[in-house]
Amino acid sequence: MVRAGAVGNDFNIQVSPSPLLVTLTPGQTQTATLTVRNFSNHSESLVPSLSGVRTNGDGNNVSLTDVVPADMRSWVQFTPAAMTIGAGQSAELTIAYHTPQNVGFSYSVAISLTSTRAAAQTSTGTAIKPQIVVFCLININRSDAKSELSIEGITSGKARYAFLPADFSVRIHNGGNIISQPSGTIFIQRAFGDTKPIATIPVNKGGGYVLPGTSRNFGATWTSGFPVYATDANGKRHLSWDWRHIGELRLGRYVAKAVLVYDNGHQDVPIVLSTTFWVVPWWLIFLVIFLVIALVMGVITWGRLIFAGTKKVRSYAAHHKK
Repeated sequence: MVRAGAVGNDFNIQVSPSPLLVTLTPGQTQTATLTVRNFSNHSESLVPSLSGVRTNGDGNNVSLTDVVPADMRSWVQFTPAAMTIGAGQSAELTIAYHTPQNVGFSYSVAISLTSTRAAAQTSTGTAIKPQIVVFCLININRSDAKSELSIEGITSGKARYAFLPADFSVRIHNGGNIISQPSGTIFIQRAFGDTKPIATIPVNKGGGYVLPGTSRNFGATWTSGFPVYATDANGKRHLSWDWRHIGELRLGRYVAKAVLVYDNGHQDVPIVLSTTFWVVPWWLIFLVIFLVIALVMGVITWGRLIFAGTKKVRSYAAHHKK
C-alpha cells in the first residue's frame, strides 16, 4: 500500500497493493487490479501512465525515467484511461498486459496516477502536479528463467555491545534473471553448530524485493535482553529495567547465523552465513564487583570489630576473675 498526501487534505490518495508484483506468460493477455482510495475532502480526477525505473547498485534509491523497457506502453493498457473518485470513495484500476512472445525475464516500471488539476507553481517557479506512484515488478514465465540468491555478507552494528538491542545487516545478491523476494531467519546462538537458538529474528520482514544483478541490505534487530535500551515518546534513549525479563541478561560471545532458503525452480536451496559479536555490560560488571568488594570489606571490618570486642571482653573477664 502506498499513500500520497498534502497539507490541508488537498491531495490524499492511497493505492494498494504496493508494490504490484505480476508474473506474465509470453503470448497471453493477463490482468491485475489496483484499488485507489480518495481520502481528500473533494473529488479527484486521475490519469494513469507508465514510467521507467532507474535504481542504484543496491536497489534502494529509485528514480523515474521516460524510457519504458520492452516498449511496454504499446502492450499495457489501463481501464479506465482516466478516473474520477469522489471524496472518501474508492475505485479500481485494471491493468491489462498483452504480453508479446519475445519478452525478457523481468522488468521494473512505475504506474503513475497524476491529477488532472492545473499545475501549481512553487516558490522557484516550477510547475508541479500532484501524483502518486506505484512500482510494478514483472517476472516473465519462461522456461529459462533463473532464480539465484546469495548472502554477500552479514554484519553486526558493533563488535561489542554493553546492552541490547544489537543491529544486523544482511546483504543479499540476486544473481538470477528474475525479481526475487528473499526471506529467512537470523539465529542467535552461543556457537555456530548449536541446535537450539537463543533467539530468532526474521530477515526481510517488510517483504522487500531484490532486482536481478543487484544487491540489497536488509536490517534486523535483536531486542530480547535485560536490561535493554529503549526509546521513549520524546525520542530519548534510556535503559529499560523490566524485571520480568531478568532471566534474559546477556553476557559473552554470540553468533548471529543468517539462514535463507529460496526455490531455484527445482528444489529449495539453503544459504548460510554468520558473524560473531559480544555483549559485555561493563559498568554492570563493575558495579557487581564493587558491591562484592564492599560486602567483603564490610564483613572483614565487622569481623575485626567483633574479634576485638570479644578479645576485650575476655581480657576484662579474666582480669576480674583473678
